[in-house]
Amino acid sequence: MIPRTIGIQPPARAEVFKRFALVLAACMVQPVGAPPAGIAAEAPSAEVFAAPEADVSVRAVMREVTDHASAGRMEPAAARLRKALDAGEVPAGLGHYALACLHAAHGDNDGGMAELSAAAAAGFDDVNAIATSPDLQPLRDAAGFEEIARHVAKNAAAARRAGLPTPKPRPVVDRVALVAEENTRWLPQLTRFVVAHEFPPAEAASEICTQPGPVGELLRQWNKEGTAAGLHGVLYDNHDADHSVMNVEWFPQLTRVRYCDAAKRARTTMHMAGELHRGLQILFLHNAPVIGNASVAETNGSLWRSMPRRAMAGGTTMALLADQAANNMIYFYPEHRDHDPEAGGGFGDVYPANVPYLITSQGSSGSDRDFMNAVTATIAAFRPETQRFLIEKHLLMPTVQMIFRSSRKPIVGRAEYLSGTAHPPVFDGATIDAERMVRMAHDLQSDEVPPMVRLKVEGEDLGHPGIDYFDVGAGERLFDTVSAVARVARAACFRRRMVASVAGTEDPNGRPLSFVWKLLHGDEERVQIRPLDPLGLRAEILVDWHPRAVYPGSDLPSSRVDVGVFADNGARLSAPAFLTWYFPPNERRTYEKIPETVAADRRDEINGNSPQRIVSIVRLPATDAGSYVDPLIVTPADWTDTYHYDDRGDLLGWTRSRKDRDEEFTPNGRLIVERDAAGRAVKTRGVRYVREQAGPDAMPVLRQEAVESP
Repeated sequence: MIPRTIGIQPPARAEVFKRFALVLAACMVQPVGAPPAGIAAEAPSAEVFAAPEADVSVRAVMREVTDHASAGRMEPAAARLRKALDAGEVPAGLGHYALACLHAAHGDNDGGMAELSAAAAAGFDDVNAIATSPDLQPLRDAAGFEEIARHVAKNAAAARRAGLPTPKPRPVVDRVALVAEENTRWLPQLTRFVVAHEFPPAEAASEICTQPGPVGELLRQWNKEGTAAGLHGVLYDNHDADHSVMNVEWFPQLTRVRYCDAAKRARTTMHMAGELHRGLQILFLHNAPVIGNASVAETNGSLWRSMPRRAMAGGTTMALLADQAANNMIYFYPEHRDHDPEAGGGFGDVYPANVPYLITSQGSSGSDRDFMNAVTATIAAFRPETQRFLIEKHLLMPTVQMIFRSSRKPIVGRAEYLSGTAHPPVFDGATIDAERMVRMAHDLQSDEVPPMVRLKVEGEDLGHPGIDYFDVGAGERLFDTVSAVARVARAACFRRRMVASVAGTEDPNGRPLSFVWKLLHGDEERVQIRPLDPLGLRAEILVDWHPRAVYPGSDLPSSRVDVGVFADNGARLSAPAFLTWYFPPNERRTYEKIPETVAADRRDEINGNSPQRIVSIVRLPATDAGSYVDPLIVTPADWTDTYHYDDRGDLLGWTRSRKDRDEEFTPNGRLIVERDAAGRAVKTRGVRYVREQAGPDAMPVLRQEAVESP
């Protein structure tokens, strides 16, 4: 098997980002030209903006190798790796490590040790892989393995001493911060660019705001008093080539991000826009707070979507957005068609998750401007000591989220803030109360700042692919990030159980914390939230199947359940963390109570205390408004499954019905080819599921095919 350690794994990524956060903090206080202590400043590279595609190529090679190895084709897998190594397509350490795993899996321990030694010599430094990867188990008793492990540990120690490479900061000139080769580096550990800027000293007499009306008047008054921090050192990154620009003239202290010609010419397949400087911003981390936007959407073909929905399609992009929030960055995007009433030609609320990392505006191009103006004024309104504290603690944007959500016009108290009304996936610009936001920001003392809630799933019920659900390469985990966890309810079971913890959350001032868990969106009759301790550090959540419907907290039909978790430090409530479940809206499911003829102890054993069992799943057209499903998350299919049980309540299998035929399956997902006279399956064959797409604009479909003879 190809090593599971290839690529950036969550623990390694968390450790890298922890170190990188310190790098960014150090960069922000260095004089011009001086890299932070212990950090390696690299010379500029003309190829820096080509690095994302180079990484994509590495991942493509490793996917090829993985496909060969998982099918048992070890020789083709090894041949592809050797070719990639010779051509410089993969880093030498990674390539030799993967070859060591292949040799070990093939029983060639001598070859495995030779490749592992070559990996160590080439700088391979993944100590965890050496210590725990099951792919290396055959080599761990071999002579010389411990010596190689020590070499890898030395490599890791040397990497830690050297620090993460950062660019030399480039001076900000005339309120313009340029993204250029000289101050930008690609950090493959985070799949991100690092951009360093050096700001000139703040001008004591600079004008804080020219905005007319009460918000501008308040900022000017506080600036005169010296109680508003202003916007020196804050960046505005327009990521749609100036298609929708906030009112930058209102905020003379704000610094514009601009991209050099090389950055504008570069292309990447890491997101749909294909350009580094346009579309969903997931590739740049700056060493200063950032307010940004991209008022664009994907409008053609079956993959039409807003930028937030694009980000929600997988764990990698959502982890990058979580990194942004932890790095004092926030971006604004319109929903375009993802949150519109069906009466107006929309599809309802089609978001598969809810997250606290960005702000999505109701409407299309330009609908994000009022939000940016309000948030920019809010950041300027913080007291200097509070703004400094928020930036240093990486809590600027979580605090902005709290202020924005609690200050909207419909929200008048604690109860409303702890309801779904305060925390939809999309916000209407008519509900912004910018004056209330800036007043709340100015009143906030640094010792009152709430924490960012840190979520961890401790246990959950997940289905088995090919038995409980059918799809290609995707499980029920959509993503797990620090403050947002999302699941796709693919399995046929009626009830899902999760135990989650927020015990890792710490108040920035050491205040004692308690936590509030609330159903924000969904049917309260179908969701149970059970705190497991007096402070709410852990909770058990039971979520029953939700058909597409209009649920409290919204007036649009939706297929999502949102549970929010809030930290209370005695002074303020935090922004929410979210646990969400997406129920495929193209599936019409029928459940039934387990018959009384089945013994009570058997009912509990069969469904884990679930009150109902699956009867049938009818798969509806996936492009209709009432049954539209996101094809990046759920692959549409065209069959109906009807389930059968014996008198004891055990699953016998299911019948799969299409227009032209019926097929029978065993409980473990094998196709029945032949039965005996008593109706027992005597010949079966395995099946697999593949995703097919007739063209780039066509909706993908799920196809079933045999993988072995009967």
